[in-house]
Amino acid sequence: MDMYAPKLADTMRCPHSAIPEPTGLCIVTVGNSLRGDDGIAVALCDNLPERVLNGACRFDLGTYTNRLGECLHGHKAAIIIDSTCDGLSPGSVTIIDLNAMLDGQSTNIRSTHGFSVIDELKIVRETDRLPNRLIFFGVEIGEVNWKEEISPALNKKLPQLVSNLSFLVERILEALRKNA
Repeated sequence: MDMYAPKLADTMRCPHSAIPEPTGLCIVTVGNSLRGDDGIAVALCDNLPERVLNGACRFDLGTYTNRLGECLHGHKAAIIIDSTCDGLSPGSVTIIDLNAMLDGQSTNIRSTHGFSVIDELKIVRETDRLPNRLIFFGVEIGEVNWKEEISPALNKKLPQLVSNLSFLVERILEALRKNA
């Protein structure tokens, strides 16, 4: 393991990892929290109400998207949260059905990362089963620079972003309970 990499081996496991039939929801954050707005995914999840996070497994990958498959394994649904740079106003939300995208629809996710989440998912799909419900929750960013805080413009939008993500998580958990 790279000496700069956090000890992810233990953090990629959750109760769903050992269950033969996928179940539950995982929330995966992607982004570099040392690069300003690129850390919006973690900032967003850190502000989710406890009642929302109680029903889900949370994985903070930082820039280690190569660990995505380990996070998704054993889950029936997943939300991947990342920053986007599509030229929209900071705080704009993009929600994409990633399974549909992987099956050939031509939606493009413009990320601040070199190797995209889509590329990682294509690799995972070759070796493992992806969750039935796979959602991308993208947050448009404004500033990417070397600081640990998100920009004032994005911080101002944080309460609405938390509300939007909470609503999505609660609806997915509700659907999983109905179909259990």
